[in-house]
Formats: sequence, C-alpha cells, structure tokens
Amino acid sequence: MLNEILILLFFSVVGVALFRRLDIPAVLGYLVVGLLAGDNALGLIQDSHAIEQIAEIGVVFLLFTIGLEVSIPRLIAMRNIVFGIGVVQVIVSTLSTVALGVWFGLSWQAAFAVGGALAMSSTAIVVKMLTEQYELHLPQGNISLGVLLFQDLAVVPFLVLIPIFADPSADSLLLPMGLALVKGAFAFAVIFYAGQYLVRPAVRLIAGTHSSELFTLFILLIALVAAWLTWQLGLSLAMGAFLAGIMLAETEYQHHVENEIRPFRDILMGLFFISVGSQFDWHIILDEALEVAILTLGLIAGKGIAIMLITRLAGYPAGIAVRAGILLGQGSEFGFALLAVTITSGLLSLELSQPIIAAIILSMAISPMLIRHNEAIASRFAPGYAASVSQNETSIEEACRNLEGHVLLCGFGRTAQNLAQFLKREGIPFVALEIDTEIVTEAREAGEPVFLGDSSNPEILRFAAIDSARVLVISFTEIKAAEHIAQAVRELRPDVPLIIRTRDDRHLERLLECGADEVIPDTVESSMMLARHTLSALGEDPQSIEEMLDEAREGHYARVRAFFHSLEDVDLQTADHHHLHSIEILSRYHALGRSIGSLRCLGQIRVIGLRRNGVTSEDPLPEVEFIAGDVLIIEGHPDDIQAAEIEIMSGL
Repeated sequence: MLNEILILLFFSVVGVALFRRLDIPAVLGYLVVGLLAGDNALGLIQDSHAIEQIAEIGVVFLLFTIGLEVSIPRLIAMRNIVFGIGVVQVIVSTLSTVALGVWFGLSWQAAFAVGGALAMSSTAIVVKMLTEQYELHLPQGNISLGVLLFQDLAVVPFLVLIPIFADPSADSLLLPMGLALVKGAFAFAVIFYAGQYLVRPAVRLIAGTHSSELFTLFILLIALVAAWLTWQLGLSLAMGAFLAGIMLAETEYQHHVENEIRPFRDILMGLFFISVGSQFDWHIILDEALEVAILTLGLIAGKGIAIMLITRLAGYPAGIAVRAGILLGQGSEFGFALLAVTITSGLLSLELSQPIIAAIILSMAISPMLIRHNEAIASRFAPGYAASVSQNETSIEEACRNLEGHVLLCGFGRTAQNLAQFLKREGIPFVALEIDTEIVTEAREAGEPVFLGDSSNPEILRFAAIDSARVLVISFTEIKAAEHIAQAVRELRPDVPLIIRTRDDRHLERLLECGADEVIPDTVESSMMLARHTLSALGEDPQSIEEMLDEAREGHYARVRAFFHSLEDVDLQTADHHHLHSIEILSRYHALGRSIGSLRCLGQIRVIGLRRNGVTSEDPLPEVEFIAGDVLIIEGHPDDIQAAEIEIMSGL
C-alpha cells in the first residue's frame, strides 16, 4: 500500500494547494484526486478496500469533532432556529426525497437513506464563506448556523436507522428500532458516566504533564474506544465518537482537544473523500447529462426554496429567507458519509448512486459562487429587501449628513451601550452601527441613534460620516470582524483614533498591526480595576494609584500581560506568548556558574527576575552568574520556555 499512499499524498498536496489557490473548498480537491486515481481514470488505486477502511476512521473523527462543537447552552440560545427551522427542513427535505425516490422506483428504505444524504448542507463551505464575507453574525448567518447544527445532530439517527432498514430478516421495524434506542441509551450512559468519573480526571492528570504527545494519544484512545463500544453494540462507529465528543465538550479542555485532533481528522477525512472520488464514474456526467442536471438543479433549487419558505413562515423578512436558502442549497460531506453507509449496507447499488454523487459534487462546486453573490440575488428576487436595504442606508446618510465631531460605535451590545451613557453625560454625540435587528429596534424606539448596518462595509461607514468622526470604537470581541473593520477604517480615515475591545490580550499585536491605536483587553483591564479598588480600600493615595495604572498601560500592557498559567489554561498554550514560568537552579544543572547573558534562549524568552536567598530582583543584569538555589523567572511561549529549561538543565 505504501506506493499508493505516496501517490495519493502527492496528488493531494498538489490538488488541495491548487484548489485553495482558486478559493475552492479542499473537499472538492480530494474528490478530484480520488476521481483521477480511481479505476475510471488513471487507475492508480489497486487496494481501494484497504483505503476505504482507513477512510472510515475519518468519518469517526469528523463526528467526534462535531460532538465537541455541540454546546448545550448554544443549543438553548438558538433553540428556535435549531429545533424549529432545522427540524422542519430536515423532515421536509427527507420526506420530499422519499416521495420522489419511490415514484422513480426506489424502495422506501433506499429513498429514506438518499433523502437523509441530500437533506444535509455543507458545514465546511457555508461556515468558510460566511466567515470570509463577515456574514457569520448577520441574521442569515445565524439561521444557517442553527440549521447546520441540527443537521449535524440528525446525522446520528440516520447512521443508526439506515443499517436497520437494510436488514432483510427484520419482519417488523419496531423491535430493531426499539433495540437500537435501548443500545444507544446504554452507550450514552456508559460514555457519560465514564467521562464524568474516569476520563475527566484522567484528562486533567495528563494535561498536567504538559506533554502534547501524551495528550494527543489519550484523546485518540478515548475517541476510538467510544467508537468501538457502539460498534460492539451493533451501532455505528461514528455514533460512539459523537458521544465521546459531546462528553469532552463539557470539560475545560474542549478547544485544546479540538486543536490536537484536527490534523488526524483532516487527513483521514481527506482519504474518505478520495475513496468516494475513486468510486465515482465521471462519465455519468456526460452519458446522463440531463438526469444529473435535473438532480443538481433539484438539490440546489429544491432545498433552497424549501429553506426559504420555512424561514419566511418562521417570521423572517423575505430577503433574509432568500439569502438563507442560497446559503444552505447544496450537498454535504455528510451526504457522502451517509451514501457510503447506504451502499455498504446494500440499500443502494454503486451504479444507482453515481448520479446522486455527481449532483452533490456539482452542487458543492456551484454553491460558493451563489453564496458569494447571495445579497445581490436576494435583492433581485425580493425587491422589497433591496428597497429596505437602500432605505436603511439612506436613513443612515440623512441622519449623519450634518454630524461632526461624533464617536462612531461599531456594535451596540452591553459594552457599547454603557459607553454611550458616558458620552451622553458629557454631551458628546455618537452614532452606532449594529447588525442585531432586535437591539436596533428597541434602541431606536428609546430614541438612541442606532442604525442597522454592517460596520465592515466601507459604504456604510461613509454614510455614518466616518470622515468627520473624532473617534471610532469597535466594541465587540469577534477578532476576524474587528480586523476587517480596522482595515476598512484605515483605508477611509488613516488619521481617526481607532479603539478596539477584545476579550483578552492574545490578539493584541494582530489588531495593532491592522491599524488600532488602542486595544482594550477585558481580562487585563478588569484586573487593573480590581487593583484600583483594592488599593483604595487600603487607603493608598489616589494619585499614586492612577500613576501606577498608567504605567501598567504603557507599551500596550507589556508589564502586566504575563501570568502563571494553571492546568485549566492548557488550551491557551498554542497561542499565548506571555506565560510566566519559574525555574529553580539545582546543583547538577548545566547552567550552574554561567551568567544569565550566556544563555542561547534569551532571544526567545525574557528574563523577568531572579530570586536569590529569598530576595527577588527584577530585570537582573546579564553578567549575574547562577548559583545553586537561584530561581529564574522567565516569560515566553510554552515551547520556548520548555527549550529554555532543557538548555538550563543539560545545555542542549
């Protein structure tokens, strides 16, 4: 197999690099690689069955990461969309496909499986495009995310039901479905309680070793053991991995687990898509062009119109409904996974699945172009929407036409609203741009100068009189959106003071590079306010307190950003460059007798202090030599700190 794996890796590197350069999803690159390497093209894959077995583990890790992203609070917050629009969409899409499939001669079981496959939309494509176009938090973005979240959940029952429907020995479906439900409940109970009382303490213990290798091995073990358990119970491998993901999502290591598992998932999922592509006969597009075209059009338009109507009935404006339909009107990577299970279980032959696979591939190729122009398409098919957008822009322009010396607020959440109260008390005019329609409606009813508008749109910024604004403030904490707005602001007004709020200081340098004059990290500022109140309570001079805080703010909080990290902060290790760490110099260490300045690692870490005989000196001189019992206090990235420890101990 090594020859075939090397060939596939080579073609994958070239194909994915090319597709990314063309701004086409990598999923399609893998499919093309599989298509070229399969028997229907170059015939480079000889042992396709072995590759399929390896690729099946990719689906396991995909479901594992989906489980990690399932947050109970998030489900509750988006319940109206997830369990409203999402549920109705999956049911309508599945049942309509079942009706059409039976009409065209498929068994209802096979039609059900195909309906499930076609009901799914591509999370990879939609989220990527929404992020790039900064629409993730707009109304159509929220609808899409909620529907995609329910689709992710719906994959699991489809994975359970398809093998049951394929069993020819089952006289009645009630018994096997009931048995599957009992097995699923048992698996959930075992994995949940094991997670609470065994896995979670074990994860904390292993995270405490600060060994990335050991942590990754343990997470792989947990995911595969959970998959093995559900497989032994007669359920799918993917279901166990999904439950394990949900279990680990409730721990403080959720993001760290996701970062560690992503490379395995991406590579194995790539193999899965290659295996799908290798089985696809591209001649079907030419030989049965009309059938494939009808299926593709039916998938894009049929699903899009269904989502549009459901969203409209849920009370959303016509333009938003059209945009949601465009965003979700394509096939999905999950569709391939469900079709693979359907073919393996014998419900559908490989030959019959070819037009369906072709339709999913083509819809995923066409969808990015439609998503990129979703606003223009919505304006064309929903004239009222175009008029409302134009009217909104006109109202912003008219309200701000004679405005000068104002503060322009991007976002009008709680932080911006509090800031607005202080501005009003000082008699300073302000204008706020917000994308949440509920906030805009309520604020405008209360007489606040708040307008519905995307702050990243240069035209909207012009309408909001950025040319005459004294200060611009980005009050929300989404980093990507803040970067995009900062770049747009700097192109329009290089001289306007730009203040950006962030949740913490991890992205401070990036935002400064984008043009921010000041970056205000919530966590750092809250700790400084705590210091102010504590020192005031102790009777310290108010002026000296303010001087101390001003000194701490100098150099973009350079003196107060570093801190000692606990085990709960392990997920920050990949991004945080301000870890504090102390190293005690023992008599056997290589650094004994050497000076601080002789350390090669000084380019990567910063020496904060040296503790000797119970006394700590800040910024020790480079010529100071180490003696046994010294404690060196350093700041840096965890990897650089580890390298410094190795050099101090062994000289390597």
